Amino acid sequence: MRKLLLLEDDTLFAQTLEDFLCEEGYEVTVTHDGVLAHALATEERFDLLLLDINVPRLSGLELLKKLRQAQHDRPALFITSYQQRQMLKEAFSAGGDDYLTKPVDLEELKLRVHALLRRSHTLPDRISLNDSLWFDPVRYQLFENDQEVTLPKKCAELLGLLVAHQGKTVTTAMIEETLYDYTEVPSSGAIRVYINQIKKLLGAQRITNLRGVGYRLEKE
Repeated sequence: MRKLLLLEDDTLFAQTLEDFLCEEGYEVTVTHDGVLAHALATEERFDLLLLDINVPRLSGLELLKKLRQAQHDRPALFITSYQQRQMLKEAFSAGGDDYLTKPVDLEELKLRVHALLRRSHTLPDRISLNDSLWFDPVRYQLFENDQEVTLPKKCAELLGLLVAHQGKTVTTAMIEETLYDYTEVPSSGAIRVYINQIKKLLGAQRITNLRGVGYRLEKE
């Protein structure tokens, strides 16, 4: 499981990001203080740093400068309300790899996190599902013998969720939150259709139906 360090002093926003990223299969450590974030990043090896800039005691910029001076090479994504070009220039000069401005689109955050992890070689380009099928975890695309298998968007998103939690239970609530936004009414019937499509591709034995709870993608 990939480990992320999140530095964000807005407690409610930090909780939102933590919940979302945990549902995507990451282990997230949250701190609201730059000095504490520096200590954590020094003591423990994280796969990705998510940094706010304006935080107590040590700014996200100064934190990353210190880490880069100490040869800390993990990718860093700034999440900030600053939009001025000079501030963004400073973020990259400090060693940042990417940035998002608030308010954050969570789907865009997911894609940028995937891209940074893959670029740093901590996320595989492909995840093998069996001898002929593999899944691209960034673009949510399924391939069979290097030929793309066309899937409905929500079916691909469900497969991505199952792959991210392979061997673990994915609850119905997690599925609904991933597949449907606040303007849509979740459909248990549609979810069953997507599950059946995935079973046809992977084999029925790979998907365990935990009645009233959710589903689990079994390891091959």
